[in-house]
Amino acid sequence: MLQVIMADKNKSGVYQRWDDGFVVRRMRRDEEPQVLEWSGALVTMSVDLQITLDMRGDDADGFYVGELNGEMVASLVETQVADDLRYIGYVYVVERYRRMGFARRLMTATHDIGRRHNWDGIIGLDALEYVESMYEKFDYKTAFKLTNFGGTVSAGVNRDGYGTDIIEV
Repeated sequence: MLQVIMADKNKSGVYQRWDDGFVVRRMRRDEEPQVLEWSGALVTMSVDLQITLDMRGDDADGFYVGELNGEMVASLVETQVADDLRYIGYVYVVERYRRMGFARRLMTATHDIGRRHNWDGIIGLDALEYVESMYEKFDYKTAFKLTNFGGTVSAGVNRDGYGTDIIEV
């Protein structure tokens, strides 16, 4: 059974609660390091989460964690980019809890919260190859593919690649 709770009227920050002990709630500021650790283990991270957390109010929607019987086991961050565009990132479920539907619950709760606020726009995600199939299960479609490069460019670089050690990663 699912219980839907309006977090902005509830000091606990809980959005949804299930009978199996899983809860979607507002991320607390002291949980940021754990979310960064989870995500940083998968991809090179920047400081965008820290900056976004610093800019938001402590009661802002968009920063969610999934908790199972009191243990934080999942995360999802939704950031407003424009009036009609939001970005979802930091989607993570602790490995031993994967394939239990927790990512789906986080995604569904996020969409439900947007609908409660009468928001109906476009949602974009970074779909790295290892999560692309998961997002397709949520009816997202791949719009384009990116290629990441890493290395150092020297001042003497030219179009033939001389003066660089840039490689595709």
